[in-house]
Amino acid sequence: MKALRPSSTATRIAHTREWIPESFDALLAEIDALKQRAADEKCLLIYRGHRRREWRLDATFVRSVKSRLFDMEAQEGFSARLKDSGDLNSALTSLLLLKFGTLLEPSAELKAVESDHGVDAWFELMKRYQQYPEEDVLALAGTNFLDWSQSSDVALFFGNDGRDGEGALFVCDATATGETLQVLPVVEILRKVREQFMRGEPSGLPLLFSPPKQIANERARNQQAVYFAQMELRLDMLESWRLLESSKDDDSIILKIVLPRGTEGDLRKYLEAKSITEPFVYPDKVVTKRGEV
Repeated sequence: MKALRPSSTATRIAHTREWIPESFDALLAEIDALKQRAADEKCLLIYRGHRRREWRLDATFVRSVKSRLFDMEAQEGFSARLKDSGDLNSALTSLLLLKFGTLLEPSAELKAVESDHGVDAWFELMKRYQQYPEEDVLALAGTNFLDWSQSSDVALFFGNDGRDGEGALFVCDATATGETLQVLPVVEILRKVREQFMRGEPSGLPLLFSPPKQIANERARNQQAVYFAQMELRLDMLESWRLLESSKDDDSIILKIVLPRGTEGDLRKYLEAKSITEPFVYPDKVVTKRGEV
């Protein structure tokens, strides 16, 4: 969307280009205004919520590498020196390809479903680890996928769940990212990443995955989940899209709206009234008698 500005003059814009609504009602008004404009301009908006404002748009795999190898916190980015280092690109890409292709591959059951029904076995493996991260037992956890939702309410649930202070709602105009919706299977993307790696090239912009044929999963269905793959692992998705925006004529790809401090209760009541609750978002979550997962 071009010339994107808040609908209310009371909504502040921070030096980080984040929108800061003045209240809970103002937050909902800004989201509604964005949806109306997207409908008018035929844009596809997708959403992601963070319960901490400072958290970056890094995939779990990247966060795991930062934590285990660099002793970095979730809100930290690589220094400029490291970002410019081809060695860092080689290390991150090597670790990703080591995990997905050498240490791990789709199960025989997934491959059979792929053969019989035409689903993407590698995508289903990535999706499974996104939805059920406890099943990923390797030291470097997660995938290079990042969950997004086609529902702003679901994203707000994640942004508000366990929040104590400022959270964030990311809004991405998927139509402004270019030709990023993938028709190639994930294994082909991994093969291209390997080829680019061998040539010493970066892996490029985030890629969107939402195959028309998928294994039915109630959790992913309720969350209206779609997945962006973080390709350039030295940059989080916000940085990658900001760089792309700088080459466009006032065209906005990504927007970060702050969930104001003190709105936790109002937002929880709003979501409960729409039945966006933990049992809906995690319909297959197993809880013991003592309330422990």
